[in-house]
Amino acid sequence: MGIDIFYKNAFGRFMIKFFQKAGLFSFASFLMKTRLSKCWVPKYIENNHIDMSEFEGMEFNSFAEFFGRKRENIPFDMRKNVLASPCDSLLSVFEITEDMNIPMKGSHYRFEDIIPNKKTAEKYNGGMCLVFRLQASDYHHFCAFDNLELKETHYIPGLLHSVQPIAIESCPVYRLNRRWWSVIETENFGEVLQVEIGAMMVGGVTFARDKGSFTKGEEFGNFELCGSTIVLIVSKEFKEKFRFYDKFLKAESEEVAIKIGEGLGEINSQTN
Repeated sequence: MGIDIFYKNAFGRFMIKFFQKAGLFSFASFLMKTRLSKCWVPKYIENNHIDMSEFEGMEFNSFAEFFGRKRENIPFDMRKNVLASPCDSLLSVFEITEDMNIPMKGSHYRFEDIIPNKKTAEKYNGGMCLVFRLQASDYHHFCAFDNLELKETHYIPGLLHSVQPIAIESCPVYRLNRRWWSVIETENFGEVLQVEIGAMMVGGVTFARDKGSFTKGEEFGNFELCGSTIVLIVSKEFKEKFRFYDKFLKAESEEVAIKIGEGLGEINSQTN
């Protein structure tokens, strides 16, 4: 449960605001990057049932160093018409209504709440949001989901609320939290917006590079410390051609676990 217990009542939410203003989360984030924090790593692995078989024999000098550990040879669905997951996560799917509302996680967001750019918003009227909510135990690096060109990236300062369900249900986390949004031109899926949303303790995102080309499966970036969220925003044209695999059809009503590189659906080749 952890810090999410604070979201259960008004007093707890007041305390969260106090901690944020007092800079306590920033101090905790700093502490996680020191050698003092390495003693927390074994318990964290145990509590979250993390498979460390790929990292046998490795030593980490801080919790942040452990959290940023990098995997090699990640299996990726490389089929051309298949959209692969950019990260380990729990996947949810939400439609963008014709009036640009997104009924996400019990809250109704305007498109501009997530991406404050009206000109960009017009392109995604009637489109779809794919929300990848990373848990604390997930691998926090993320990869290119297709061959793509990163056109531009924008930073929106904000707070660092938890992205656990109880927090999302009690406040508009995806509007309030610190986030980065990028315009991406893909080889097979047209223009897509990608949003990285920070969470409690996640003070930043490291990108592989600011602009340029990425091949499918290539590392795109990584989050720093604890849970986070990635949102892919796709057009109405994409939504009409795309078909989810059976495993992910229920993502419109509940979160579904997915692994980095796993194919979640494909473009209908007859309409491509």
